[in-house]
Amino acid sequence: MKKIFLLFLVFTFINVFSQEYHFDYSIESQTTKTKPDKEKSISTSFYDSKNKIHLHIDKYNDKMRAVIYDKDKNLRHSFKVTESKGFVTFEYTHTNDFSKHKHKDIAKDDVLEVKEIDSLQYQIVAFKNEKRNKKRFTALVTLEKSKLNYLEIGVDHAQSDEMEQKIRKFLDLNSNYILKRMQVDYSTGYSYDSSLKIKNVDFSLKLPEKLIIKEFDFIGEFQD
Repeated sequence: MKKIFLLFLVFTFINVFSQEYHFDYSIESQTTKTKPDKEKSISTSFYDSKNKIHLHIDKYNDKMRAVIYDKDKNLRHSFKVTESKGFVTFEYTHTNDFSKHKHKDIAKDDVLEVKEIDSLQYQIVAFKNEKRNKKRFTALVTLEKSKLNYLEIGVDHAQSDEMEQKIRKFLDLNSNYILKRMQVDYSTGYSYDSSLKIKNVDFSLKLPEKLIIKEFDFIGEFQD
């Protein structure tokens, strides 16, 4: 997966394309799961800082896929990723339309509490109720000043946007920040430590003029 940073400069596209996504940053996330078992992983994504859209790359059973989730349109575009002789090929496969799907998240009404540890470090606690006697998770977030403004909180939670907004209230409005490291402890006993490496890139991916709409199927994503 790490090789993708060295190979992304050349792309091959198939069919006639229309809509284009441009990415100006690469984000490498190195995650160490500390509980219940120790396990290390590296994931790769690319970021459009203007429209705040990610291109995520996943690997499953030695097959790689890339996805773009366009939140404004509720569309998820999938690409097959192939590495060969120093080149990377992104081939559009299909799109999932989530506009008609309602997802019920049991954590959407959690009570969030954000505390400033120092000017670059903040603690986030998600409580399961207003009594604040049951925690869902605790996260320690470390920031760094940067040219890029990137504070997306990488936790699987319905209120991740609200967490970012609460942290921004503490920050200098005349400065930009990136999320450098995050340590998360869930009440279920699952814990991990994640750090980010961010670099400038310059490339685009295009979509076909006519999208292929399919129902979402995680396992099916990796079968062709």
